[in-house]
Order: sequence, then structure tokens, then C-alpha cells
Amino acid sequence: MKPAGEPIFALLTDFGTEDGYVGAMKGRLLSMVPGARLVDISHEVPPFNTRAGAFCLANAASYFPAGTIFLVVVDPGVGSQRRGLVVRAGEWWFVGPDNGVFSLVWKDFPGQAFAILVDRLPWPVTPTFHGRDVFAPVAASLARSEAQAFLKPTDAPQSFWNDPERIDRTRWRLEVLHVDHFGNVIFNLHKQQWQAWGAPSRFSLKVGPHTIQGPVETFAQVPPGELLLNWDSSGYLQLACNQCPAAQKLHLNPGQRLMLTL
Repeated sequence: MKPAGEPIFALLTDFGTEDGYVGAMKGRLLSMVPGARLVDISHEVPPFNTRAGAFCLANAASYFPAGTIFLVVVDPGVGSQRRGLVVRAGEWWFVGPDNGVFSLVWKDFPGQAFAILVDRLPWPVTPTFHGRDVFAPVAASLARSEAQAFLKPTDAPQSFWNDPERIDRTRWRLEVLHVDHFGNVIFNLHKQQWQAWGAPSRFSLKVGPHTIQGPVETFAQVPPGELLLNWDSSGYLQLACNQCPAAQKLHLNPGQRLMLTL
């Protein structure tokens, strides 16, 4: 069990960069795998927001070389009974807590999951910093083909993903999957899925008093301040506002549901 080629570790956390927590994880990785390449995806995931972490991970993962090891630590349940996982999905490896952060990569690339047996780890573990004491050294051990002794096959990771709900021939109930940095509202409907259903290319979304027709291709196709629907750069349906935050304007948050109509 070893990623092919020179190890690349891609880090994603909600730690920020002020307190040295990211640096401690990087130091742990480099002390065990000298010369490894370390790449920061983001350390600005909103604290404890596993949905945002999952979206950020899925947005970046498929652009990395095969064999990359993703170290994902958005972990509000640190020290609890939640599992730690090593996940093989697609051509990549993922290490982190089992709390939904792997929902989208697993949806797109279902593979194998292994539980980390913390009581078998041959180094000290503190209860409040598993990023440094569990996940980083396990990721490094994976790169060194030394992880088998403290991993066991397990069932699929926890997931918050819900498919769009088809109500009838003209209506679908969608869920807000993510709200990004710009206030764009991303839904749990992918363009490929919509096309596979043979659904029409034009539709509308009702939010309170607003009915938004779509989709358009770019933000600039509507005047500044106007709402729009389009397919985002990853293929998900997106409700946006040209040069203003749609989520704040419409008071939308992840998990809310809206009706899409033809």
C-alpha cells in the first residue's frame, strides 16, 4: 500500500496560518519523509465546517497527480469516538477524520476505506491535535509503505451528500451544497446528471419573491447586482449575483432546499 512515485502531500485544514498548527504538521511530514513536496490547498476553511472542507477538497483533488496524498484536517470531533480514515478514491489517497470531509470525493470516485487503529500507533498521541499526532504521521507512513500495521479495511466514509429529489415531470427539489467566498450558492445538481436525465436546457429557480431564469454562461451576461443561474467551473448548478454575494442577498445557507422548475 504505497502511492506511486515521489510523495506529494496536499494539505487542507481550518487551522488558519497564525498559530503554527499547519507548520507543526508540515514539520512532522518532513521529519518522516525528507524532500517530500508539500502543497497547501487551503487553511482558511471556516472553523469546524466539514461541508466547506469537502467542497474545497473536491474542487482541487482531481487536478493533482496520481498518487498524491491529501491530508485533510477539519475536525470538530477531535478526541471523540469518530474514526480516522485512510481513503483510496480514484488515483489519490486521503487521510483525515470520518466526519463528511470525504463526501464528494467518495461520491465521484468510490474506492476503499481503511480505519486508523490509533491504539496501535507507535508514537505518542495527544487528544486535541490529531492533525499532528495521527493524520500527518499516518500520511507519512503511507508514503513509506509502513501504514499496514495500524490500518484495517472498513465501510464507506460518512457522507452528507443528498441527490436532487424529483417531485414530478417539471419540478426538482435541490439542496444548497456550499456557499463560496464570493457568496455564490452551489447546489447538489451536476450538469452531467441533468443532461443524463434528458432534462431541458432552460429552467427557473424561485427564491422568495425572486424567480431566476437560466442558465447563462458567464456572470457578465447580466447587469451588476442582478441574480443569475449558471453551471460553475466544476459542473454544479450555481445561483450567483454579478459582483455581489447572492447568498447574503437571499439569506441562503448550506443545507437549505429550493425548488427548480421547468
